[in-house]
Amino acid sequence: MVRHAPDAPGGRSVNDRRRGILAGLGLAGLALVGALVVMLLWDGGGSDTPEPTVASPSGIEAYAELDRYKVHFGDTLTAKVEISVDRARVDPDSIRIDTDFTPWKAAGAPKVVRRDGTSTTYLETRYTLRCLESFCTTPDAESLQGFRAARVTYTALDEAPGGAGSRTVQAAWPQILVTARYAPPSASSSTRQAPTQWRANLLSLPAATYRIGPWALVAVLLGGAALLAAAAVLIVLRTRPRPAAAPAVAAPAGFAGPGITPLEYALELLEDPARVNGSGDQRRALELVADGLVDRGDGALARIARALAWSRPVPKIDETSGIARKARKVFGRREEADAPAV
Repeated sequence: MVRHAPDAPGGRSVNDRRRGILAGLGLAGLALVGALVVMLLWDGGGSDTPEPTVASPSGIEAYAELDRYKVHFGDTLTAKVEISVDRARVDPDSIRIDTDFTPWKAAGAPKVVRRDGTSTTYLETRYTLRCLESFCTTPDAESLQGFRAARVTYTALDEAPGGAGSRTVQAAWPQILVTARYAPPSASSSTRQAPTQWRANLLSLPAATYRIGPWALVAVLLGGAALLAAAAVLIVLRTRPRPAAAPAVAAPAGFAGPGITPLEYALELLEDPARVNGSGDQRRALELVADGLVDRGDGALARIARALAWSRPVPKIDETSGIARKARKVFGRREEADAPAV
């Protein structure tokens, strides 16, 4: 009869403790990755933009601006309407903007930015415009073009001059100078041909846009790589071969004597001619004796015992008893050497 050695004191096995450590390391890794993603994506919060002031008695101010005043045919133009209101006199949620950029066309939906201060609100509406039609060209080298003024409608509150009601304010657009991509030759320049008559403005290309920001993508990829690496380490630790634990041989009641040790019982099993279940008891006894021989410095005999324990045929009684006799001599010599002198 063979019984495996009990787990370490405290009720938890080595595997349980290892799983707990791995789980803790995995959670710590996830927390680290999450903190990294938050640090990369967080913009710091708050705003350094000062609160807008409204000097108009009506409680609203509107301005129309362009990001440039000279463009080539086919360039992209950004127009924006900036509105500042005093919330005590104007309802900011009632503001509506009516614009007409003909012959230019919007290249997408307008983008609205709103910032609320202590008593005022700032609204900014941006339009991305392009004109690729034939009537946007000019036969001359350049021409002035303009847009109809933007109409801003809003609802005035009781504190506004004239009382509550619907009002309108206009914001005039500045003019833009549109130049041709190709300048036709003129009479003054007919005698001397310029190296090239094509014109270009490479700085007017629209800014690159991303479905996901580059730094956010880097954070996601790093987090995914960390998770895959942690999973690989966990798989290796869970699937690697582990050394078999040395069995503790328990002596049955018939053989249990006063002070008998597992090693002594193993030697008795090696001298027992009975073979049950493929001599499993004898094979485990050979392993235990081999461990004891290694501890006592006889590696050669330990290798013979271990090879016999793992041999394909059933170990014979003369082989196991021979190992037992030689092992008793080794153990006896060690006990005599360890015994105190009288």
